[in-house]
Formats: sequence, C-alpha cells, structure tokens
Amino acid sequence: METAPAGDVCATIWPTRSLQTPLRWFDEVYLWAEGFTPSPVQWSRIQLLGLEHGLGMLAREETEQVGVTLSFGTVQKYDERIDKKLRANALVAHRLVVMLRGSLGLVKSQYRIRAFVDYLRAQQITVGMRVTEPRMAMELGAFALIEPEFAKVLVPTSQHDEAWKNLALEARVAGVKEEWLIVAGLQTAEQVEQATSIGAGFGQGNAVRPAQMPEPRLALKR
Repeated sequence: METAPAGDVCATIWPTRSLQTPLRWFDEVYLWAEGFTPSPVQWSRIQLLGLEHGLGMLAREETEQVGVTLSFGTVQKYDERIDKKLRANALVAHRLVVMLRGSLGLVKSQYRIRAFVDYLRAQQITVGMRVTEPRMAMELGAFALIEPEFAKVLVPTSQHDEAWKNLALEARVAGVKEEWLIVAGLQTAEQVEQATSIGAGFGQGNAVRPAQMPEPRLALKR
C-alpha cells in the first residue's frame, strides 16, 4: 500500500473559449499536486477524481460541457472503473470532453487504447489530444492512434511569428485543422492575436478568461 503523500491535490476550472466568436466550449477540470510528486498510480487516481467531479458538475447543471484529462496509463489500469462512472452518469456523459495524453512507448496495448477511444465516441463523447511534448511532431504516433477531433497545445515558448506558423503546420500534419486547436496559457493580448492569426479556434488563459474557483466540493485535498 502506498504511503499517503505529504501534500495537497488542488483544482481549478479553466474556461475554454472561442478566439473567433463569443462561444464558450467547455470548462476544464484542471488538477495538480502541491507539496509532493505523485507516482503514476497516484496520478491515475487523481485523474479519476477529476472525471468524477466533472461528471458531477454536469449532473448538477453547473456547466454545459466539461473537459477532463486521462492518460494512457490511467486508461490501461482503470478502463473498467471509467466505464462504471460513465454508465452511472449516462444521462450527461455525452456532454463530457476527454483529452488523452501520454507516450506510446509506455503503452502495453495500442489496441486497448483504440478500443477505449471508439467506446467514448460510441457514447457521443468528444475525444481530443493533450500535447505534452515541446512539438506536436513528436507525438504523431499518438495522433494516428487516437485520431482526435481537437488538440490542446501550450503557447509556443518563442513569440516569433515563425514559431506560431510552425504550430499551425504541425497541427495540419497531425491531422487537426487549425480551427480545432486549443492554445492554452494565453496571458497577453499579443499572444491572443498571434493565436488568432494562425486560425486557432479556441484558447485558455488569463488573456481569454481567468480560471474560476471551483465549487467547495472541488477543493480537493489529499
């Protein structure tokens, strides 16, 4: 049995908004750890908490759509538990948005991941890819496996126009149209303008709309 970590699991809600229209797409349940580094199993349990709370937000009509992140490792370990949570919330699960992340090098069965993706789509759940590598080109294998409807990427570390153009080019190579890119971490008006200039459809960050304090039931502790 793992020792309880000496720290907290924290939560916030990031609105995902269109950069072209007033549309608000989904509210992302964003979780992180403070005071400890979670093990892979602990991260999976944290993600399951996020899924549970996201479904709860939908059931309580606190949002129209909610997004959560699940890693390949979490899917491999807990796909039956995820299925159970989705079935328990069958009336609202179609309003869920799932962002998958992870390295294909650590995946034991790509077939199992693909079967999970197909299962989500059968439930009318939107599936996206959360890019964790510095460049999307480094995750082309995962894009080919998942075939996501959208991708979430971080603001380029360089603010030169070339870096933003490369981001749009890599999205197209990965099979994601620019209008289905979510650029996260937008902190300045200039960054919003650059994201808009490459045709990115959606954004997250304080320059788009600040994060929301979660409901008290989402103020997670270890």
